[in-house]
Amino acid sequence: MKKLILSTFILLFACVSTFAQQIEFTIEAPASITGAYGFSSTNDVAGWGSPDLTDTANAVVDTLMFVEDGTTGTNPQGNPISQEGCFPLINDLTGKIAVIWRNTCQFGTKVQFAEQAGAIAVIIINREPGLVNMAPGDSGAVCTIPAIFIEDATGAIITAEMANGPVVAFIGSRNFDNNLSVTAADVILPEASSTASALAQDNSEYEVQVGSWVVNSGNIDNNAVLNATITSGGTTLYDQFTASTPILAGDSAYFSLPTFSQASYSTGMYNLTYTVDTTGDEFQSDNSVSADFHISNSKFSNVPLDTNENMVLSPFYRPNSATGSVSVCAPFMDPNASRMSAIGLSFAAVVSGGDLSNRYFTTYAHEWGDVFADLDDPAAAITMINTIGTGEFTYPNDSAYQEIYVPFTDRVDLVDNQRYLFCVNTFDTDVYIGFDDKLDYNQNMTNVYKQPVSCVENNGQWYLTGFGSDVTAGISVELSTSLSNIEDNELSKIDAFPNPANNMVTIPLSGFVGNGTVNIMDVTGKIISSKNVNANNLISIDVSDIANGNYIFDLKLQDGRSTKFNIVISK
Repeated sequence: MKKLILSTFILLFACVSTFAQQIEFTIEAPASITGAYGFSSTNDVAGWGSPDLTDTANAVVDTLMFVEDGTTGTNPQGNPISQEGCFPLINDLTGKIAVIWRNTCQFGTKVQFAEQAGAIAVIIINREPGLVNMAPGDSGAVCTIPAIFIEDATGAIITAEMANGPVVAFIGSRNFDNNLSVTAADVILPEASSTASALAQDNSEYEVQVGSWVVNSGNIDNNAVLNATITSGGTTLYDQFTASTPILAGDSAYFSLPTFSQASYSTGMYNLTYTVDTTGDEFQSDNSVSADFHISNSKFSNVPLDTNENMVLSPFYRPNSATGSVSVCAPFMDPNASRMSAIGLSFAAVVSGGDLSNRYFTTYAHEWGDVFADLDDPAAAITMINTIGTGEFTYPNDSAYQEIYVPFTDRVDLVDNQRYLFCVNTFDTDVYIGFDDKLDYNQNMTNVYKQPVSCVENNGQWYLTGFGSDVTAGISVELSTSLSNIEDNELSKIDAFPNPANNMVTIPLSGFVGNGTVNIMDVTGKIISSKNVNANNLISIDVSDIANGNYIFDLKLQDGRSTKFNIVISK
């Protein structure tokens, strides 16, 4: 089965049946920020001369220190250019882990100069959210110290503490006698991160299988007990333990737990947490995996949603070989899909080295005609698609990393047990689309449900499993229980004007009379204004008090009809 290669971003691999040493980046001191943080490393890309971090002998632990190359000025992020390390360093880093801001020069150049100044390892901090793989450039092959790359948010935590005193970090792999672990690739997840409540009315329609591999990464044999809990709104709905099971050193075992099911499901956020017994465990940072999921009134998504049902996306990806059309898609199929229609989808994007202003995107609802049982079926492929819904969006400004909702021109009535692909498409090769790499659907895809979770199209070539089980397309689909009829079609074709708007927005509603509400949201989903309206063929809304920007208008009529559309306010 084909798997698409990321352009500059990371893929993480985990073993579920045999022991594999895991690379860590943890802050050891001070206590206020201790713990494990996300990263990419020189292990992720060929061409570096850096040591193999899976070998425990190459682990480093020491105090962090900023580099200084003597350059004057500050960069666009407000950080000293001298701490970008693009020229020979003027400070002594002997025995230290060098800290460097990402910006203008090659990663290999930064690491080489840090090594020449005596550093034993390097931490490079991103200038924006997300992780990238560090290309070695011209100098990476001669570097003999390890380097890692961290997100801007992680960097902010660490550098703020560096201003208060010493910060000690560990980079590499450890060797323990007692070390049981469970990773994101080991666990069964809910089939989707958000499921519409109309498709999850009771336990005959919705359930969550529960189970996980547990790895004995320690040097001695051990006994393992796995616990799984599911909570919602502060209430524990599920709390199950396995029997104690022996696992040989360097081996693993699969633990199955009872299925989670309810007579009915309340809408809202749920949390599933797996924990392996920590008694006597010498390294407990890898003893637990947690994932949020939703029963939502209206959203389907395979990536996690926050408490406001907005996607939590990072990092941003594109195919390595992108030279034309790129589609990022969320597959969907449900035995009760005919209860709902799809009215639009959300995504987020960023431009490498530029901004999104005037960039054009198309969204699609594709009927997926290939017939196959699961990913083990030789017929599993994407060769037959029929476009049944479209939407268009042009960025009015640089809303990088922010979730954008794009309604379909017409709502799309769904069919039971029919496969669909909900996609965002771009032809701009410098655009990166938002993904999630916190969840790993490895067990779901290989051993349990065996269904695709994220699909990608690159220059007309479709990839059934996208970038892999641990990189999930950031697509959220807006669903409605209102199905197409004449009135609904008229509502979904609303053409509000003027757009862009200055002080007033007029919403034509020919033939509709009644009360309703309009929520005006920014592109992050935050409600900026909420207005009660009376619909009598049209609605006029005063937006003179709303700042310039791109907004989502969420119109709901008292008879249950609703629609969303985008308005640009420009004064």
